[in-house]
Amino acid sequence: MEKEIFAKRYSDHPEIIERLETSKGSKIFLKSNYPGEYPENGSVPLYLYEGGRKGTVLFFHGRGEKNLDYLRWFPENLAKHGYSGAMMILPFHFERTPAGHKSGELFLDPRTDVLRERFENAVVDGLTALNYVKRECPPPYFLMGYSFGGFIAVITAALEPSISGLSLVVTGGNFYHITWKSFVTGVMRVKYEEDGSCNREKCRKLHEVDYREFLNSLQKPEIEIGSAPISCFEYDPLTYAKFVRCPTLLTGALFDIFIPRPSTRELAEMLPDATLRWMPSGHLTSILFKKTILKGSIDFFERKCKGKSVL
Repeated sequence: MEKEIFAKRYSDHPEIIERLETSKGSKIFLKSNYPGEYPENGSVPLYLYEGGRKGTVLFFHGRGEKNLDYLRWFPENLAKHGYSGAMMILPFHFERTPAGHKSGELFLDPRTDVLRERFENAVVDGLTALNYVKRECPPPYFLMGYSFGGFIAVITAALEPSISGLSLVVTGGNFYHITWKSFVTGVMRVKYEEDGSCNREKCRKLHEVDYREFLNSLQKPEIEIGSAPISCFEYDPLTYAKFVRCPTLLTGALFDIFIPRPSTRELAEMLPDATLRWMPSGHLTSILFKKTILKGSIDFFERKCKGKSVL
């Protein structure tokens, strides 16, 4: 029986459903290759801002309801630096939000098997969008992930070795820190307390012993579904970090109550070629440093990545 590999068990071939032209760029709708349960996620909206010839950056936004316009600023402004930019709408967000739900809230489900599917959905769509960008836009190719989007960017970069550079902003790894220390995951903690399925001490022990053994056993980023002691190990960005081949800039926020500092530091330590920088901000107020973040990312790509694919 053939093994089922996280994200790689589905096609990543881009199939165009529709392309619309706007005053700022293009909006492409790709067919999602993930067989999800919600019809709103059957297509993958991709905002594309072409023009730069020095390379292309695919941007993954964060989780939430109101951050789209703020974060779309990044791909929109890449052309000023000579790059083309693209931003994929993640599953269950904005125009992909299923009826009866809020944007992004389905990623706060406490059921780890369900969350594994939703993370897999995001990565499959990310790989599909990346293949479309590689077909239409100039190389080299870079990924940029903000907050939750950083989780997806790390996994995508580990599974796609053609990425030349990675920029991560206010993100991290190790779901023990994020589940039990983050302000945003309080709803998950309440549900764990109600059904008794998990608690802080149990999770800590699992991550200190079982998770370390699982990480040490991995020789490649192709993770078999059901191979870990618990499902959440299979979609934690920390699981994939050591397989990221390209240089990575990780910019954290010193006063972040969403992504705890130990989570950011641990991710930086696991990435083979990472540069860690800190901003004097919180998670949400990091957007005040958007110009510094964008310029820092471009400078890093041009200095450290040298515009070359790692293949």
